[in-house]
Amino acid sequence: MKHKIVQKDYYHECGDGCCLDYGHEWYVDGELVHGSPCADSGWLAVLRHLGIEAELIGQNEKGEDIWEL
Repeated sequence: MKHKIVQKDYYHECGDGCCLDYGHEWYVDGELVHGSPCADSGWLAVLRHLGIEAELIGQNEKGEDIWEL
């Protein structure tokens, strides 16, 4: 089955300009599955929504793990 995955950016600023909120909303087949400023957590939410158990690991240029979700 082919799924439609959409990443939609959002950006909101207060009327007086004192606050700012931005990030991404992730949709799978039209259903919102995640929203946050972190694209990595969005991809993980999409995978989990599709029934794929996964972990994301970020590595530095030396191949050392520096973070994981």
